[in-house]
Amino acid sequence: MSEQNLSNQPTRTMSGGRALAEMLKLHNAAPMFGMGGFQLLPFYDAIGDVGLLHTLINDERCGAFAADAFARVSGRPGVCDATLGPGATNLATGLVESLNAGVPMVAITGDSNREYSWKNMTQESKQLEILGPAVKEVIRVEVIQRLPELVRRAYGVATSGRAGPVLLDVPEDIAHGEYDFPEDDLHADLAAMAMPAYRSRPAKDDLARAAALLAKAKRPIILAGGGVHLSGGQAALTAFAERFNIPVAHTLSGKGAIPCTHTLCLGLFGRYSRIANDILESSDCILVVGCKMGEIATKRYTLPPRHIPLIHLEVMAEEIGRCVPADVPLWGDAKAGIEDLEAEMADSASGQHTARGEYAAEIATRMTNWRMEVQGRLTSGERPVNMARMCHELNNTLPSNGILVADGGFAAHWTGLLCETKTAGRHYIANRGFASIGYGLPGSMGAQLAASDRPVVGVTGDGGFNMMIGELDTAARLNSGLTILVVNNAASGYVKALQQAQFGGRFQSSDLNETNYANVAENFGCQGIRVEDPDELAGAIRTGMAETGRPTVVDVVVTRDPKKMLPGVDNRTAPIKKGDRVA
Repeated sequence: MSEQNLSNQPTRTMSGGRALAEMLKLHNAAPMFGMGGFQLLPFYDAIGDVGLLHTLINDERCGAFAADAFARVSGRPGVCDATLGPGATNLATGLVESLNAGVPMVAITGDSNREYSWKNMTQESKQLEILGPAVKEVIRVEVIQRLPELVRRAYGVATSGRAGPVLLDVPEDIAHGEYDFPEDDLHADLAAMAMPAYRSRPAKDDLARAAALLAKAKRPIILAGGGVHLSGGQAALTAFAERFNIPVAHTLSGKGAIPCTHTLCLGLFGRYSRIANDILESSDCILVVGCKMGEIATKRYTLPPRHIPLIHLEVMAEEIGRCVPADVPLWGDAKAGIEDLEAEMADSASGQHTARGEYAAEIATRMTNWRMEVQGRLTSGERPVNMARMCHELNNTLPSNGILVADGGFAAHWTGLLCETKTAGRHYIANRGFASIGYGLPGSMGAQLAASDRPVVGVTGDGGFNMMIGELDTAARLNSGLTILVVNNAASGYVKALQQAQFGGRFQSSDLNETNYANVAENFGCQGIRVEDPDELAGAIRTGMAETGRPTVVDVVVTRDPKKMLPGVDNRTAPIKKGDRVA
């Protein structure tokens, strides 16, 4: 390959597809996932020349999921592509996940030749109207010479404010057309190559009001959401909590905002809780950081009690007060806001820390008691395997720098409640933006690419795994060393458990065939391990993590009893009414 072809700043005439590849290279584009079509073939032809990594996937939704997980781990925008029509529309679920979760992504779609648009072109659809609500912004390249500028804008929008996905739509005639691009136009927006591109800060007066509320509080609590990770604010939040002796509860997306093993960590709050909901209801001041306070966080809008003063630090102003009234709004980046609030409170730091000594000790004692109460489930030897035992073995085997990826449904509910990060940081990834099942395998692929040699373990249900089983082929082609645990209950477990709890066990369309997923994995060229004895779990997980040259599927045979499927640690369901959301 010639030096000229390797250059990403050519001075010659080139196609729009080549220019697109050149601009992505300049932005240090993430490994890309996609499925080609005629419209983007000049782009595909240029990918190898400029040195980008691109992987063929089997379903465009998987490409978006993998790009999303890569972005969460790396902080760089994920990149995926799709051809026009069905390729583009298949991206919708993954794009909404990233939009709702604030994850930066650049999704590239091919589109019809504009000379013949709306003359019954093959696969043509109103794809921009379909995908518009699924992204932060739609950017359509209408003039070839503006392509470099619009790639820069795509990265800028994706990484600024509350991050999110951007759709870059490239018509066929733009991708195949040629233009003599000026050399000085082929440059990247260096500020937009990772999130957050720019940081906003809360107003000084609002910080003073918040500091005054926290200073007089005897039992304050911090509620941390995924925005802490999006801002890279984990260390800042942990230091803030330690300095002022304030316990921290978190959402599924906020897990790792402070180490789960920290004495000030309360675990999940909201729909699932260890001790956090009780502490929340007895608090006298609430600081919400990077959390939208939606249905799950508020236990369907029953938390927190309205009489407790609430401070809401959020980068999206429109989310402040949307679900829960805020006494003090702090509009700004989570990391910058915490740092500014700490500076505002610095003079009273030692006094506040000492005054809350008994409160902090109470938290540690209650969490210790909770761990003792659930120990029987965590160490259960029952067969089929109890999911609490599976989570316990994940805690024992996954190292502190490892990453756990949780699919939607039970995979997230159980691991969110029971699995623990050992250091601050994004070591736990759950697709809670849209909570679609099917994220586990492609999400683990993207996370492993971003994590390099750090171990990645995914947890998925058999229903979600069935959706994406073809991506084992993709993971095998990538020589990905990921490990995926399949929670095999031969059912759409969440639905079956709810049918048991709410409709007296009248099951409809909730059972799956009994499948040996270890055998399936071997047929895809992966390592397959089937676990029926809970004492074999730890060894199976370690074997999977030790295999770094190909994917490992650990098929975990768990209970078929729908009464035991809901992720309460004691496996009991509280009395519920029809229409209640119990999980």
